[in-house]
Amino acid sequence: MRMEFPYLQKDGQGFPVIQVTLHARSKEITVQALVDSGASFSVFRPEIAEYLGIQIERGKQVYLTGIGGRILGYMHKVSVTAGEKTFRCKIVFSKEFTVSFNLLGRDNFFMPFVVSFFEREKKTVLAAYEKL
Repeated sequence: MRMEFPYLQKDGQGFPVIQVTLHARSKEITVQALVDSGASFSVFRPEIAEYLGIQIERGKQVYLTGIGGRILGYMHKVSVTAGEKTFRCKIVFSKEFTVSFNLLGRDNFFMPFVVSFFEREKKTVLAAYEKL
């Protein structure tokens, strides 16, 4: 299975943003998220957890560090659908996360896929990973 997603165009730049659907407690929400090979974890805004009925502070407490400093978040396992693939994914929800895009990081989101960025064509490709 191979899925292609065109880059999101914003302010004259292209970003590898895809739509994903998160499922929890018989609710679901479809949001945009940046596929970020430089991020260790997937990090989402707190209002998404609230909409899904996830109590953020009940997750595993983690501190995330990056260019912007350090933020507190809570890790949860959530069912995620990307294209045609649905799987359980570790997602950190943080009330301190204030950037414009949710992030899909390497730990766990990248596992079922071979992830490719085609800058010239401005697209992201997720191909189902199969062991050789």
